[in-house]
Amino acid sequence: MKEDFERDQQHGYYKNWRKSYYQFNEQSRVRKAPTHLGEVYESNYYYETTFIRKPITPLLITDNMIPSLLAISFEQSHILVNSKTFYIKDIHDVADTPFNTIVFQLGAPPLKTKEDSRTIMNRYFDKKPLNYQFIQSIGKSLGYHHRCPFVSGYELFVPEKGSSNDSTSWYGLHHIVDSEEDKKGNHMHVYFREGHELELLVSARSFNEQVERSANLSFLQHLVIDELVGLLHYTRTPYFTEELNIVQRRLKASTFTAVPQPLEKVLHFMSSYQVSDILETVFGAGNPYIDEIRKDFTFTLKNKPSSFNK
Repeated sequence: MKEDFERDQQHGYYKNWRKSYYQFNEQSRVRKAPTHLGEVYESNYYYETTFIRKPITPLLITDNMIPSLLAISFEQSHILVNSKTFYIKDIHDVADTPFNTIVFQLGAPPLKTKEDSRTIMNRYFDKKPLNYQFIQSIGKSLGYHHRCPFVSGYELFVPEKGSSNDSTSWYGLHHIVDSEEDKKGNHMHVYFREGHELELLVSARSFNEQVERSANLSFLQHLVIDELVGLLHYTRTPYFTEELNIVQRRLKASTFTAVPQPLEKVLHFMSSYQVSDILETVFGAGNPYIDEIRKDFTFTLKNKPSSFNK
């Protein structure tokens, strides 16, 4: 009697489990993967996700907005300025904040850091073919002795004030699309790409002067590049099936050990050598004052012309 009762009870459990199992399986039934090329796999369960990138709200950058700008900025220990950067705001003299710089970039929130703007910009200059010191030397030859713009191809950054002794803010002219003078406040409103606006505390005369300087430096760089590239138009392009000439074979030889030199070093060497040659022409090769003049004007040559092929 006891065995019959337990058997019936187990049979009831089994029937209830089987019933609930088939109900669940019917509700969550999924078609099997297609066995023929013409069949399409469909599932009763799927997720549909759409990623929408929220655009950055245009910013109004003024000295009065610094607390708000710091609040929306992301902290970084080291910042790399790139082609998307449009303003480097120096705030090292702003009280009640441990941060020294805010960096603004297109398509991304601003970044704040305890690094000073001088350190950030020097890191940027060092990775360019011609650093800021060399651009300054070119600027001096054009009469730009203070606040020389940094021009590197299509990237143009201008210091708001002299940067030789202290950190300063830098604005990117390559992202400015318009400007407007505020005569009452004696400053400029400049408009960057993507609608960002900056209250630039420089006069219209100073701003326009920097635009003119940047245009001249940019024109000079493009002129040199076009002249160098233009040399290719005066030479016949060899066919890839042609046998290499003696110079081409020499360049490819493993015994050719010319050391590649940075462009800046090559240009410095050429200009220094030219000055040295002029001094020897004017004073004579054996003049005892030539070395003294070279030292005074920092024109002393450390390498001979053959040093590029050591």
